[in-house]
Amino acid sequence: MSSPVNPLVISLIILVGPTVCDGKLNGRPVIGVLAQSCDPIDRDYGDTYIPSTYVKWLESGGAMVVPIRVKENDLYYETIFKSINGVVFPGGGVNILTSYFAKAAKLLYNMALKANDKGDYFPLWGTCQGFQQLTVLTSGQDLLSHLHAQRMMPLNLTSGFGQSRLFADLPTDILTSLTLFNVTANHHNWGLSPKTFSQNQALQSFYRALSTNVADNGKDFISTFEAIKYPIYGVQWHPEKVPYDWDLNDALSHTKRGVKVTQYFADFFVEECRKSDHQFPDINTQLSTVISNYHPHFSRDQRFKEHYYFNFTHPTV
Repeated sequence: MSSPVNPLVISLIILVGPTVCDGKLNGRPVIGVLAQSCDPIDRDYGDTYIPSTYVKWLESGGAMVVPIRVKENDLYYETIFKSINGVVFPGGGVNILTSYFAKAAKLLYNMALKANDKGDYFPLWGTCQGFQQLTVLTSGQDLLSHLHAQRMMPLNLTSGFGQSRLFADLPTDILTSLTLFNVTANHHNWGLSPKTFSQNQALQSFYRALSTNVADNGKDFISTFEAIKYPIYGVQWHPEKVPYDWDLNDALSHTKRGVKVTQYFADFFVEECRKSDHQFPDINTQLSTVISNYHPHFSRDQRFKEHYYFNFTHPTV
């Protein structure tokens, strides 16, 4: 009769075993979320912040999250890029041409393009402001039109959406929710018009438009796209808001359909990041870098905001 296996041995195997599962997928994806400058009302807490909604959204898909600070040198971004498996450019309200956010995003975007060109799979995701930032990074200019979109909407999917990576495996119930129900949260005053998109060679040759929407003032805008050649995705709407944002000032609906839609996109992007084999040089470096080292601050007002705050010169505030 064989001897029983020591539980300690099993624990050690789990701790130091390979991080690859399901073929060549990374079983421990780590995704960076880029910070941005705070609004004046929140400057008492720190100079920069990351909304906790993005952290929760990514963690719901099975990822660990790392904050990416702004106003750092190139070596900082090169080092963190080699350690993580994807980056999210979140929504917000900074200048997408001149801000610290824009400058850091440009470095990360260019590194992602170079890596993917060499066969080093590295995904990017842009939400709202992040979507708009991607249009600037690709075209080299601000092509946005002023509009007003402050409500929940369904998506108007383009004819080729089924051939996209983002929507290729879309379950029937999610497709129904996306196209017939108000499940995408829009909170933006700028957008990329379909006409501008189609007339700009840099954008039209780089991205595939997957959906459009109509703003409150009647203007059309591109609401979802993906890069044709690269694992880069952009949504003008907020998939993370439905389950995790309770701001009384925003038109939000927290329906079961909306939550399932949110989960689909979290699962999709995290799965994309599992295709990256980047990793931290050692476990201690990873432990000291992940978002769990920081504590979110709750606004305790009708905004119901929960943010991670950072300072340019101090680790936490």
